[in-house]
Amino acid sequence: MSAFTADPKSVELVHLTKSWGGLKAVDSISLSIPGGSFTVLLGPSGCGKSTTLRLIAGLEQASAGQILIGGKDVTFASPTERNLAMVFQNYALFPHLSVAENILFGLKVRRVGRAERDERLKKAADILGISALLDRKPSQLSGGQQQRMALGRAIVSQKPICLMDEPLSNLDAKLRHEMRVEIRGLQQELGLTMVYVTHDQTEAITMADQVVLLNNGQIEQAATPHDLYTYPETVFAARFIGTPPMNIISMAALVEASRDTGAVLPDAPDTALAGLRPEDIHLSQENGVHARVAALEYLGADTLATFDVSGERLVARVPGQTSLKPGEDLKLTWDPAKPLTFHKDTGKRRCSFKPEELQLDPA
Repeated sequence: MSAFTADPKSVELVHLTKSWGGLKAVDSISLSIPGGSFTVLLGPSGCGKSTTLRLIAGLEQASAGQILIGGKDVTFASPTERNLAMVFQNYALFPHLSVAENILFGLKVRRVGRAERDERLKKAADILGISALLDRKPSQLSGGQQQRMALGRAIVSQKPICLMDEPLSNLDAKLRHEMRVEIRGLQQELGLTMVYVTHDQTEAITMADQVVLLNNGQIEQAATPHDLYTYPETVFAARFIGTPPMNIISMAALVEASRDTGAVLPDAPDTALAGLRPEDIHLSQENGVHARVAALEYLGADTLATFDVSGERLVARVPGQTSLKPGEDLKLTWDPAKPLTFHKDTGKRRCSFKPEELQLDPA
């Protein structure tokens, strides 16, 4: 049991499993979510992230393992016994009720007194900036206003833990950005433990204290956004995080492209894979690996340049106003400490430590 279980806002999963027939949607995952933190469950469709959230909420029953909230085993407790709020993808709004009535619906069901309901409503509306909208119906609101109304319902419940399942997927890009900032600020202001499901890596790395990357029902990596981006533990994590993602190229291709160039390559066998972020690759006319420009994608401030390196591809981020031309030959270089290397057969990173964790011998 982790050190976090004494915190009443903490959530802990212990070998949690959910099976349907022979299919394991969630496969023996263990995870600690500290109280007051923002944890994002990230991954592609079908990876098990929404099922994990529904297991925490009590909307699905675990096939095996434990769910602990505040150190208390709630694996088989009903949703109402778990003392948490949930915001769904479709917001679950009642079209015939006003904004105020939608927000207060749960409190009325729980028979909270009128004076307390009004006080909670005023506080939530002030926090979310929707005081002028309380008499409207959901159909009279924009997508962002409907999202705020759904958040209002979670706020007035005064639950210490809030679960969110793809809450921004129906909004346009500009509004998603605004709501990301708003939700993160709200979580910090209220000190909520938030568990948030998304397939959008931008949402994950901009909002989370901890990102839990899921793949085929298992945790691929759980880490801070910085560590997940900089030190992916697997090829899957390296390719899932980043826009564009980390380049994965065989050491054999790098060795072939660096013959007689003086390029410094990672200390790894030809059978290994090397990982390089596009922003860590630099153009050179002297030392480096041989490369040919294959394609250019202009993005304004930047251009993504795709290079052919011994028949494999590397993408580099270069200045937007570049003089590069398709078919041009040049060399590519990078900081020797930058490339990560992975085992080709397992996809796992070959070196488990981070460079800054190396301790020099004082002798």
